[in-house]
Amino acid sequence: MKRHQWAVKIIFAVLILGVAIFSGCLPKTLSRPEQPPATALEQTEEEPQEVDPEEERKRRELEARLEEQRRLEARKRREEELKAELGPFFVELPPLENAPNPAVKAKGIYLTGHTAANPKRLQELLTLVDETELNAMVIDVKNDHGLMTYYSEIEIVKEVNANKGVVIKDIDALMAKLKEHDVYPIARIVVFRDPHLPEVRQEWAIQRRGGGLWRDRSGFAWVNPYDKNVWDYNIAIAKEAALKGFREIQFDYVRFPENAKRVDREAEFPHAQGRAKDEVIQEFLAYAKAQLEEYNVHVSADVFGVIATARNDADGIGQTWEKISPVVDIICPMVYPSHYGPGYFGYKVPDANPDGVINRALTDAIKRNAVLAEPAVIRPWLQSFTATWVKGHIPYGPKEVRRQIEAALALGIDEFLIWNPGNRYFQDAFLSETEAAALQREKEAARQANELDLLGRSKKDALEEYLAAVVSRSWREIFLWQVRDFSYSEADFQNWVASWTAKLTVYSISPSDQAMEENYFYVKLFWESPGGQEQLEEVFQVTLEQGVWKVNPPGTFLNKLTSTEENPYS
Repeated sequence: MKRHQWAVKIIFAVLILGVAIFSGCLPKTLSRPEQPPATALEQTEEEPQEVDPEEERKRRELEARLEEQRRLEARKRREEELKAELGPFFVELPPLENAPNPAVKAKGIYLTGHTAANPKRLQELLTLVDETELNAMVIDVKNDHGLMTYYSEIEIVKEVNANKGVVIKDIDALMAKLKEHDVYPIARIVVFRDPHLPEVRQEWAIQRRGGGLWRDRSGFAWVNPYDKNVWDYNIAIAKEAALKGFREIQFDYVRFPENAKRVDREAEFPHAQGRAKDEVIQEFLAYAKAQLEEYNVHVSADVFGVIATARNDADGIGQTWEKISPVVDIICPMVYPSHYGPGYFGYKVPDANPDGVINRALTDAIKRNAVLAEPAVIRPWLQSFTATWVKGHIPYGPKEVRRQIEAALALGIDEFLIWNPGNRYFQDAFLSETEAAALQREKEAARQANELDLLGRSKKDALEEYLAAVVSRSWREIFLWQVRDFSYSEADFQNWVASWTAKLTVYSISPSDQAMEENYFYVKLFWESPGGQEQLEEVFQVTLEQGVWKVNPPGTFLNKLTSTEENPYS
C-alpha cells in the first residue's frame, strides 16, 4: 500500500509541474494556441524589429520590376487583340510613359513635304521661327494627292502604295531638328479629298449614280466619308505621326465636296444609313479624338471660314460649327479674305479689306463658340498670298499679313496659322517673341481695365443687346446672349420664344446699388400683356461666359414672358 501511495504522490507532483510549465514557464513561441494575445501595453513594450535599408531597397526595386513586367505583359496582350481587331490598320501602341504635351498657343506656318525635306529651305524657315514670335510648323504628312510624305510602316498604307511619293527620307532626323529649335510640330493629314485611295480601293469612294467613281470638276475622285475603312485608314496615319513625335494632328478636308447640289444629284454614298453630312463629319472627328487619346496628341480640324457665319450646313459640305467645335481641341477656320465673295460682310471686295474681314469672320466664330458648353480653341488660318484670280484683289505683303494677325488679337485670339502654298513668308509680318508678348499683355490689360469681353462689349452693352433682342423677339440673339442650361437646343429655345404671351416694349437700365456687386443692374420694364400694360423693376445679372458677357435674367422676368411659373429657363 505504501508503494501505491508513493506512486500516486509522484504522479500528482508531475501533473502539477506540467501545469506550471505550460502555464508560463515555456517560451512564448511554444505556448498553447489558447494563450490570449499580449495586451497593448505589452505590445508597445516589445522592441521594434530593425529593417535593413538595403534589403528594403531591394524589395522595392523587385516590386517595381514586377509591376513593370505586369504592365508590359498587359500591353502585349492588348496589342495582340488590336492586331486581330484592326488587321492592316493596326499601329503599335505608344510608350507606357508619355512625355508631357501641354497645350501651346501656336503661331505657325505651313510646310509641304518637299520644303520640309529641303535642308536649305527648312533652315531658312527655322531661322524665321527662331527670330520671331512664330513657334509652330504645320507639315504635310498625308498630302493633297493622298500620298505620304515620309515612308509609313502601316500595312494598309503599303498595300495601297501610298508611299510612292515619299520625299522626307528621314522623318526621325526631321523631328529631332524641329525639337532642337523648340518648334511645335503639327501633322497635316488631308482626309476625304484623296485622289489616290479611290483608284486602288474603289469600294471606299463616293460612287456615281449609274456606276463607276464620282469625280469632281478637276477629275479627282473622293473617298466616301460614310465608310469606316476610310476613317481607320486616316486615323492609323495619325497614330503613326504621333509616334514619330508630332504633338498635334490636324485633319484637313474633313468635309464633302463643294457644289453640293451637283454632287447630290450625281453621286451616291454607300453606308450613309440616313445620316446627314454634318452628322457623319462630327462622328468621324469624335471617333478620331477617342482613338488618339492615349497617343498624347492634340486634335485640330480645318474648316471653311464661312461656316462661322452661315447657319447650319449652308454649303452642303458637312461642316457645322456647333457639331465640330465640341469634339476637337482646336478649330481652325480658314478665314482668308480672298475666299469671301463680293459683298460679303458689306465689302465690295473682301480681299481688299484684310483686317475688316478677319474682324467680322472671327467675331462670328466667337459668337458660335459662345453657345457651346465646351468649345474648341479658335486658331484661324490667315492669308499670306496674293489672290490674282479675284477681281479687285490687292497684293499681300507683310503689312496685310500683320493687319490680319492684329485684327485677331484685338478679339483676344492670340493664335494663328499662316498659309502660303509655296511656303514663302515675310519676316516683317511678325514681331519678335518679346514684342509679341508685350503687345498681347497690353491688349489684355486694356480689356480687363475697361471690363470688356472678347467682342469689345461692356457689361451694360451686353445687357442692352439682350433686352433689344427680347423687344424684337430675335430668338437666335436671345439664345446667344442669355445664360442658360446647355442641354437646351436652338429648337427648344425658338419654341420657347414663340410661346411668349407678354411683350416687352420699353426698358431703361440703371447701375445697381453700391452695396450690390458691380455685375448687377436695375432695369425698368414696360410690358404689354393680355391683362393690359404694366411697369416693373427687376435686377439683372451680367456674367462672363466663354469670354463674352451674357445676361442672367431673374426668374420673375422669364415667367412674365409666358405668364407661367413653369419656365425651363428660370
